[in-house]
Amino acid sequence: MISDLTLSPTTVHGGWDSSGTVTLSGAAPAGGAAVALTSSARGVSTPSSVTVPEGASSATFRITTKAVKRKQVVTITASYNGSSASAQLTITR
Repeated sequence: MISDLTLSPTTVHGGWDSSGTVTLSGAAPAGGAAVALTSSARGVSTPSSVTVPEGASSATFRITTKAVKRKQVVTITASYNGSSASAQLTITR
């Protein structure tokens, strides 16, 4: 189960990157845990998934953004094994 999803930083200028860390409630099983990732906006990209390595409880991934004409708040969602967590990323001009 996913226990947390954090973004750092939570506010970026369009065209800058942020990173996300997904944390499981326990250690990932044998073979690791493939966590699906989605973004609510086309101009903000995440990998389609990130793998929490076997025995670990968290993994970090890159979030890329494009320039925006006005401030935009985007929701990043991580899903695994029927559980999910979301976090918001603010994109500024």
